[in-house]
Amino acid sequence: MTFYPVFLDLRGRRAVVIGGGAVAEQKVLGLLSAGAHVTVVSPEPTLRLAHLATGGEIELRRRPYRSGDLAGAWLAIAGTDDRAVNARVWAEAEREGVLLNAVDDLDHCSFIAPAIHREGDITVAVSTSGKSPALAARLRQRVARLIGPAEARLCALLGELRPELAARVPDPPARTTLWYRIVDSDVIEFVRRGDIEGARRRIDELVSEVGPLESRLKPRLGSTRKRAQHLPLQRQGRVAGLPATVYLVGAGPGDPGLITAKGLELLRSADVVVYDRLVAPSLVAEAPPKAERVFVGKAPHGGGADRAQDEINALLVDRARRGLMVVRLKGGDPFVFGRGAEECEALQAAGVPFHVVPGVTSAIAVPAAAGIPVTHRRVASAFAVVTGHECDGVSSLDWEALARVPTLVVLMGLSALPEITARLLEHGADPDTPAAVIASGTLPTQRTVVATLATLADRVAEEGFEPPATVVVGEVVRVRELLSAEATGLTHPARRLVSQV
Repeated sequence: MTFYPVFLDLRGRRAVVIGGGAVAEQKVLGLLSAGAHVTVVSPEPTLRLAHLATGGEIELRRRPYRSGDLAGAWLAIAGTDDRAVNARVWAEAEREGVLLNAVDDLDHCSFIAPAIHREGDITVAVSTSGKSPALAARLRQRVARLIGPAEARLCALLGELRPELAARVPDPPARTTLWYRIVDSDVIEFVRRGDIEGARRRIDELVSEVGPLESRLKPRLGSTRKRAQHLPLQRQGRVAGLPATVYLVGAGPGDPGLITAKGLELLRSADVVVYDRLVAPSLVAEAPPKAERVFVGKAPHGGGADRAQDEINALLVDRARRGLMVVRLKGGDPFVFGRGAEECEALQAAGVPFHVVPGVTSAIAVPAAAGIPVTHRRVASAFAVVTGHECDGVSSLDWEALARVPTLVVLMGLSALPEITARLLEHGADPDTPAAVIASGTLPTQRTVVATLATLADRVAEEGFEPPATVVVGEVVRVRELLSAEATGLTHPARRLVSQV
């Protein structure tokens, strides 16, 4: 069954609620907030309904339902547990042309009540066509996290400016386009900061771009470059003549839920998303539908990385110079073996503004997801992080020092694991030191091998692990034994505990 969604104006209209329990009480409160004149029919109303009746806010008929109770009603709600009563109310409603909702009784409904989220003048209704009110309630909670006081204040501001904008932009199609530009712009960022005057100035700027009409809002800012300096980061550079900002955003270690709130906010506003191989597809899907998506991931152990990086740098510069907001989405943290600094240098040399949004690094998050803390007060007061690319062949790392570090974390070290363990053993590390490899950390496919430094490479080879994988060496690996194997991950339990010391 498909319902037609509408919002009803109940101001001054009569609504009848059959039933006086907790559910009926909530329905009454919702009707009152919408301005309805409410009559409740129930032999045993809740204490609050009785108080509302005593205060004259509702009419209360302390008796069971009987035919004729819907006379003069515009809308009715049957909030009883008795389907026989609901059927009688339904029959009268159909006869009298009264809209009826029978709570949890879809067969006797001419309309259903959705889960509602209200924030100021914004109302969002979620319906599952009566199939799952619990799911509707949970979806409403998600909506509530997206729509808050800032959106309500923006709505109030736009309502205040609506007549003025209609006068300034009389052409309806142009005005419609303008409204979308305003709500898609960074005006909301000014509102979130409490800078309503700044929001007005930003709207004034957008209106002035429609045509040569004289502005009748707040005074306009000065030069183009001066105006740009007053905009939040997302909009600096979109003013004519200036390149847009490139955001280097850390996407986290794999689980899409581990991106920062700031990173997700920028991603949802991007014109262009340039992303790596390890970024979750569901995270890329958070970008606007019209955003350009450019995959620049390198295959593991692939050649030509320097040339590919030059191409990525050129791509970022090109899109920014077109005035497009670019999000460079990188796995983990942009500055932890992510070549983020190289991209910043290229952007700076090209005169393109950039901003770095840190991410959750795999060096800490992946061991934690496997139940391994990189530090522990009793066994490890320090840790070091190296890249596996430095471990294969000629290396500039101080292996003697690394062999003494309480906890060593190696990123991208799977292919060089035999060399890593051999170098550590050669430089004095204890062969019985606990060690682990975590593959696909924080993802549902996470797998972990726990062994000793001397046996780790062989154990991993036996299991056929594939990148991405993180290596951890140190006594902290033993801490994992104290934790439940079923709760080893921060976000997902590991699917398979391959072996354990």
